[in-house]
Amino acid sequence: MRSFAIALLSLYLSGCQINPYTFHPGWTSPDWFGAGKEDAMNGIPVKDNSALADNYNDPNVDRSEYLRGYAEGQKKVCVEDFIHAWGLAGKSFPASCNATENADKLRAAWERGSDESMKASRLN
Repeated sequence: MRSFAIALLSLYLSGCQINPYTFHPGWTSPDWFGAGKEDAMNGIPVKDNSALADNYNDPNVDRSEYLRGYAEGQKKVCVEDFIHAWGLAGKSFPASCNATENADKLRAAWERGSDESMKASRLN
């Protein structure tokens, strides 16, 4: 009984140990460039300042950095081959590509991919 109590006590005490390498987050302002890039790459339309302030709990929105990041994300997503793959995957056309200068070509590539996906699913 005594060995059981010692084992139980050591198990209890080891569960309360604090890891000194645990990450301790600090308060920093949001990465507005990264937020814009992420929104564009996820196909989300440009958010206004009030939506960004609410989402990131920071009223000091750096709009120029957000838009710069959004444009960078559009460069990665709004490419014909990538959009074609989105259509193949059954994803909807990304709203972030609606405002690009080649939006018509992108929509056509997405529709081709979507049609191919539908034909393949009918065959299975």
